[in-house]
Amino acid sequence: MSCILFLLCIAMPTNEQYQIQREARPVTAPIHSEPERKLWFDSWQQNLTQSMDYTARQLDSFFAIEGSDAYRDARAEGRVSLGWEPRSRDLSEVDLRFRVRVKLPALENRVDLVLSDNEDNDNQNTIKAARAPIQGNRDNTTIALRYQASENARLSYRLGTGRRGQIYGKARFQDTAPLSDTLSLFYDTELYYYNRDKLGAEIGATVQYLSQSEHVFRFNNRYYYRDDKNEWLWRHELQYLQPLTPTSAAIYTLFTEGTQQPSRALTEVYTSFRFRTNPTRNWLFYEVEPFVLWLREEDFKPSWGVALRIEAYYGNGS
Repeated sequence: MSCILFLLCIAMPTNEQYQIQREARPVTAPIHSEPERKLWFDSWQQNLTQSMDYTARQLDSFFAIEGSDAYRDARAEGRVSLGWEPRSRDLSEVDLRFRVRVKLPALENRVDLVLSDNEDNDNQNTIKAARAPIQGNRDNTTIALRYQASENARLSYRLGTGRRGQIYGKARFQDTAPLSDTLSLFYDTELYYYNRDKLGAEIGATVQYLSQSEHVFRFNNRYYYRDDKNEWLWRHELQYLQPLTPTSAAIYTLFTEGTQQPSRALTEVYTSFRFRTNPTRNWLFYEVEPFVLWLREEDFKPSWGVALRIEAYYGNGS
């Protein structure tokens, strides 16, 4: 069972309701025969958690009702990932990813502050070069306030800034449909408006199968509409997740992306093998990911590479 929890921690689909990697910290810890010896990076992680929690309390205090001390329970959680992703024709690719989520008790935990390096449904598990076509090589750092009527609400709203400083509003609906004991369907849809890119929409669905041997198979699909260029884009992805040990797993990926309008075209193909492990700390992960990437802008000539990453989680429970 620990393998399943570990797998769900490392590569969930895009719905916020069940995507642990973007909304929470790992839930499994490596097994040690002796207590962990505190090192400099333990102090760094603890100090980061404390400083982010302090910032969250200061922010939440602005919304607190006079005489209420609910803001003292405000907490921040998130992750920081640094990777080097050299490949043929580009040996200098460096990828920095981060996500911060701040709960605001003064607003009855119905509003979160979210700061991220990219938009929620950009594929966070792929290499930076493979994410570029949909993102258009643009700065997608976003900061937003998200409102949900409750923790389990299927509908949420956002108001924030992103995509090169544009102001945007977004509505999202997501839900899960268990089809059987081993088969599930995750689906979501979004409608948003950016002040320069104008109207946009997305719809996504993921079919997931959990085998008796605790292996996970996923088929992810996503479709996009971009009003600024009247573009229709699509993305399909096959994933196979294999537990190796209680603290490590392997993920096999085949990923395709393209456009439907204004012309039908395949823009990229990407395949990889990713090994992920946390042998020393439950909040510290290491990844090695050999990959091959075919891009239309490079005449679909294969580009071979390997991604090396280190990822740290912080926050309550990390």
